[in-house]
Amino acid sequence: MSDPRLVWYVAYGSNLLTDRMMAYLVGCGDDRPWGPHRPATDPTPPRDDRRVVVPHPVHFGGHSVRWDGGCCLCPAEPLPPDALPVVGRAWLIAYAQLRDIVAQENRMPTDAATLPEQAPGPGEAVVVIDGVIDLLIGMEPMDGHPAITFGSSAPPPPGPPSLTYRQVLAEGMAEMGLTPDEAETHLVDLDRS
Repeated sequence: MSDPRLVWYVAYGSNLLTDRMMAYLVGCGDDRPWGPHRPATDPTPPRDDRRVVVPHPVHFGGHSVRWDGGCCLCPAEPLPPDALPVVGRAWLIAYAQLRDIVAQENRMPTDAATLPEQAPGPGEAVVVIDGVIDLLIGMEPMDGHPAITFGSSAPPPPGPPSLTYRQVLAEGMAEMGLTPDEAETHLVDLDRS
């Protein structure tokens, strides 16, 4: 029997885009900019989504083979008070689906990730996989459900994103109602962080 508990998975990178998020759940071929993905153990689509603010700093860093450039990374530390808000998109999914998503974020099999029995609470960070994106970071609950984002306990140094990665983020922001100028301002801020 599947785990009926729901959580808000808060995305801040390429998973702002619906098509990209769905690749983690239902799979896709290699005809997408992000390449092929296997379907999740539970391919149920998100029950809801909404625009949110991520309360942690996010920046472009490292070098992703998949994207041929830096990707969005998030440490567990809080967002400084003088920082621009980080645009996020919360997806209401089953808690167990986080295991597939974080494993695929790290290009690993699902069983490489281990979720804690309970979702981490606000401000808590739990290592769930041996990878670059290795943390579940708890946020303030929404509508009675825990909210979680992914983070890095040791983020790689800053690195510029590929044009393709930036375009996927901009398309996701457009889906959430940001204007092209607002999206570009946000992308420039991620470059500076």
